[in-house]
Amino acid sequence: MINNFQKTLEAVGLSALEASIYSELIKSPRMTVSEISRATNIKRATCYQYIDLLLSKDFIIRVPVGKRMLYSAVSPKKVMLAARKRYALFETGMEEMTKQYDESTHKPRIVFYEGKREIKNIYEDLLKSVGDIYSIFPPKAFFENFTEQEYSELDQSISQYALKSKDLIVGDKYFRQVERIREENGNENKITKKLPESFKSNVDVLMYKDKVALISLRDLSALVIESEDIADLFKNIHSHIWKSL
Repeated sequence: MINNFQKTLEAVGLSALEASIYSELIKSPRMTVSEISRATNIKRATCYQYIDLLLSKDFIIRVPVGKRMLYSAVSPKKVMLAARKRYALFETGMEEMTKQYDESTHKPRIVFYEGKREIKNIYEDLLKSVGDIYSIFPPKAFFENFTEQEYSELDQSISQYALKSKDLIVGDKYFRQVERIREENGNENKITKKLPESFKSNVDVLMYKDKVALISLRDLSALVIESEDIADLFKNIHSHIWKSL
């Protein structure tokens, strides 16, 4: 029975030695440090250390008797009531901390990428997304640093992963080339609208999950912003342009 009681005490945060001392004091009204040491087989010096811990947690109290200092266990019911009060304070504190955590985790996470290999990593991350993909794509700028084969492989991957995309493609001199590749690869899940050639851009804009990737194809650098609010803003802008075409 005592062993089960000690396990219960350990489960609520007492160390094994603290639980052993409290269990012995439960069985005796008052004990000296020497008596506690003998009953628990804990060295006297160590007993003082754990007695102080139990005093700070309100599991035991000091009882002066003449010139001697004895120790007595606090009723388990009182310990339980005190624990409930502490838990209520903890719960209140946790609510405030949770609020602060939620506010901090909603801050945008921004990652900078540079170089062709890193840009490809962004496209690979795109393939891991769930949900629709939205893009504003400038073919001319893309083909300055990437080959037709590389575009075709990316386009095929989007089809293989059964991702649905809504793509605004700048109607520059490479638009027909992109359109042909997409038709050859199959475009069942890919919807395209043509932007006027007057729409000038060297940036491939990708919107997926809670991310917005701004890929400068001219200098092969990119910013990926992870933020639900910012992603929603870009998707709304995309939707507005889409409906106007």
